Amino acid sequence: MNESDLVYLNGELVERRRAAISPFDRGLLYGDGFFETTRIVRGTPLLLGRHLERLRRSCRETGFGDSPAPDALQDGLRYLIEANRVAEGYLRITLSRGRYKGALTELECRRPTVLAEARSMELCDVGAPPPITLAPSEWRRDEQSPLMRHKSLSYQANVLALAAGRRAGADEVYFLNTRGELTEGAISNLFFVRDAVVCTPAIDCGLLPGITREVTLQLCEEARIPAQTGRFAEDELLLAEEAFCTNSLRGLMAVQGIIGHPECKIGAGPLTERLQGLYERFVERECSR
Repeated sequence: MNESDLVYLNGELVERRRAAISPFDRGLLYGDGFFETTRIVRGTPLLLGRHLERLRRSCRETGFGDSPAPDALQDGLRYLIEANRVAEGYLRITLSRGRYKGALTELECRRPTVLAEARSMELCDVGAPPPITLAPSEWRRDEQSPLMRHKSLSYQANVLALAAGRRAGADEVYFLNTRGELTEGAISNLFFVRDAVVCTPAIDCGLLPGITREVTLQLCEEARIPAQTGRFAEDELLLAEEAFCTNSLRGLMAVQGIIGHPECKIGAGPLTERLQGLYERFVERECSR
């Protein structure tokens, strides 16, 4: 077998080509489930415990009942990474409500489907990822949606928005909510700097509480960098001195411009660079434990 030929499926390591999920799985039929992705650094899945806790929280809040035991799942994922010989790469965990039993509203799940893949991947330097360009999305986030706080398998809205942004020449998009407030990106959380204060939209604006977002706010607190969460209008981003986006695979990505707004002079700056350095050291500590 080649590297990355094994996947984790319902408690076992199986060959990728032999892995099979029921065509009646609710994840396939309805997008009824969640996923988590994180970076593998020197064979260690970055912040795996936080990702699994978010997954468990999503299960609790959407009526799954018992989610997979975190200790057993964590051990299985580590065996998978070792078996596939992944030193640097990508880990994805997918969990669905399992086989459809004929009742759409039967939410409690005794046998969820759990699938994970770990594969080698060349990723950017964790401390200095390439800068990105943003574009505003034409679609709005619904801050009242019950799925906004979860990394749902119902991901098509993100995919369509990101594809539209890429066609416009951007690397990532950002969304406004129905009130016209900043929320998040398609695959990242959004930060900007105004008057030496690091700002990011509050979770109730309608966004996923990202793991790297959480770490960034933690690093600001530890380093005594002024930071605030809140409700922000789009103009506050366009007038910002710096901006960056956070993502579990790429870290803190400086924003170098916004498509459609040539008057915006946003770019990488000292606070972004300082936080990138702090994040790099954080990752080093986490993956050395």
